[in-house]
Amino acid sequence: MAKLITGGTGYIAAELAHIFVERGEEVVLFDVAINEYRVEDIKNKVKLVSGDLGNFPEVANVVKDNKITEIYHMGGLLTLVSDRNPWASIRVNVIGTYNVLEAARLFSVTQIMFASSIGTYGLGISDVIDDLTIQRPTNLYGIGKLYCEGLGRWYMNKFGLDFRSIRYPAMVGPGVRTPGHWIPPMIEDAVLGRPHECLYASADDTGTPIIYLTDAARAADIVLQAPKEQIKMVNYCVSGMPEAVSTNDMETILRKRYPKTTISYRSPLKGLVGGVKRFDDSCARNEWGWKPLYTTPEAVVGKFEKDMKEHPKRFGLE
Repeated sequence: MAKLITGGTGYIAAELAHIFVERGEEVVLFDVAINEYRVEDIKNKVKLVSGDLGNFPEVANVVKDNKITEIYHMGGLLTLVSDRNPWASIRVNVIGTYNVLEAARLFSVTQIMFASSIGTYGLGISDVIDDLTIQRPTNLYGIGKLYCEGLGRWYMNKFGLDFRSIRYPAMVGPGVRTPGHWIPPMIEDAVLGRPHECLYASADDTGTPIIYLTDAARAADIVLQAPKEQIKMVNYCVSGMPEAVSTNDMETILRKRYPKTTISYRSPLKGLVGGVKRFDDSCARNEWGWKPLYTTPEAVVGKFEKDMKEHPKRFGLE
């Protein structure tokens, strides 16, 4: 019996695969574009399957052929990529999630974890977001994620599928230069001693809540380990640092640790959900014992530097 990770050589997915391999689990990584460098050290301990989430036979076959019991659905197109190619976003993010849920139903998958996003919030948000905040997304990525949260809940109620999802805030870790994310490249350039031009935030930006890569993978793992009777909310906000990190905060920390840090700002391009001061994950903490490891900007920067030095190939830095 095996665990399936869609988007399996993606950012969080590869980290999650390492967790499972360390525990001796059987793991199948399903991805349309396999990034072998992210799993180079474990590629002989996992099964790599090339496939398209938007193609139902490919999704069904990987579930059926490998006797999958748990699915960690991480695959999808991110915010700005979805805006640039909305048709692909609908096919991958929405239809792809339907394909995963339907394959799970047909082939008796025990549990499924779905990666959602803070992007499901938008219009009318206040300083604090929690699990009961009304979700009114303004971009296609968030719209698709919100629909899939509801679709998963419906599969749970209709067919008894044990579905659980996590709404992640901004992801932080080495090698991430995803459009819309300003913190990872700023930290990476500071560690490397390179001047940094910030594209997606201004010099006085109030910032966004974040989670470090390791914690994001841990949350995906832990949420499916919780006893079913403890899962009430089903779709959970999860954060590493609930309080938003501003550009001023991050600059101060980086200049103290790396005195040669040089940061400039271009008139910011469209970024992620802004104006949120706190991403409240109390339900995850109370219902299934969520507790992040990296809870301060200093801890995040320290772990970031450590991962860069210890795993440069995994993070595409060689």
